[in-house]
Amino acid sequence: MARALSVLADLSLDLDGEDIAIRGDGDRVIIDLPSLQAGRALAQAGPFSRNGRRAGLATLNVFLRETDLTVDVRYAGETVVRLGAQAQPNAVARLLNLGDVEVRPAKSVRAAFRRRPGLALGVLAAAAALAAFIYFRSSGDD
Repeated sequence: MARALSVLADLSLDLDGEDIAIRGDGDRVIIDLPSLQAGRALAQAGPFSRNGRRAGLATLNVFLRETDLTVDVRYAGETVVRLGAQAQPNAVARLLNLGDVEVRPAKSVRAAFRRRPGLALGVLAAAAALAAFIYFRSSGDD
């Protein structure tokens, strides 16, 4: 049975010179990213480093679900990743092998286009190339 927790917080995390705002309001923790670079740095830190990313996410998700908490990671006011109790894993999360994480790439791409159109176009092209590589690699195994 889940033991509900309530989080009330207003924190600031300085990571590689960027200020990441973290707010807790009851059953939801919101992480506001100031830039895509800050998101990358956060994803590569601590338990989410390359070697421990999947295990770290799985452990965090179990904890969040058992305590009825949700973590929203936002960029430019849009939720781009959701973990925990209210996350609804989707095809993008399965494609990236992220487990019980909800990933909303359309919102992050839209937010990135608003802030930095050239960079966002490059990221979108790289994502399309990666998806095509994965698709053709997996279809070649048949």
